Amino acid sequence: MGAEADEGDLVAQAQRGDRAAFAELVQRHGPRLLRFLVTMTGDVHVGEDVRQEALQRAFLHVSQLQDKSKFGSWLLSIACNQCRTRLRAEVQRQHEGEERLADVAEGRRSALSSLVRREDAVRLALAIDRLPIVLREAFVLFAVEGLSYAEIAAVTATTEGTLQVRVHRGKALLRQQLGTQVDTWWARE
Repeated sequence: MGAEADEGDLVAQAQRGDRAAFAELVQRHGPRLLRFLVTMTGDVHVGEDVRQEALQRAFLHVSQLQDKSKFGSWLLSIACNQCRTRLRAEVQRQHEGEERLADVAEGRRSALSSLVRREDAVRLALAIDRLPIVLREAFVLFAVEGLSYAEIAAVTATTEGTLQVRVHRGKALLRQQLGTQVDTWWARE
C-alpha cells in the first residue's frame, strides 16, 4: 500500500477484510491516536493498551463505517470511548481507596513538550490529570490536538456549545492550579 492510496479506497479494502489496508490506515492515524491517549491517561503504557483495544474494536467494526472519508474521526471516537471507560474505572478504583501515583510518564512529557518548556510540561500534565474526565477530554482534543469544536463534536457526540463550555471550564480549573501562565500557553479559543 503506498502513501498515495486514497483513504476511502483503503477503508473499502479494510471493510472487505484486507488487513494490509487496515494497517495502512493505522499507520496514518496511529501517532495522533497514541498522542491523544497518552495525554489523556498520563501513561504511555496505558495509552498504548487503550490504543490496542481501540484498534481491535475498529478492526472488528470497520464494516459499520458508512462515511469512508471519516475514518480518522471514527477511529478517534472509538479511542475516546475506550479511554472514558478506562478512566472511569480508574476513578472508581481511586474512590475505593487505591492511591494514584503522581508520576508523569516520560512519553507524556514528550507529547506536551512542543507546547511548553519541559519543566512546565510536567506541571501542566499533572494539572490536566486532575481535570474531570469530560473536561480533560474536551480540553486535550482542543488545546493539545488542535481539533475544532465541530471536529470534537463529531468525535464525542457532544454539541459545540457544550464543548466550548467544557474547554472554558477546563482552562479555568487549570488557571486555578497554575495561575495565569495557562493563558500564555493557549492564546487560542
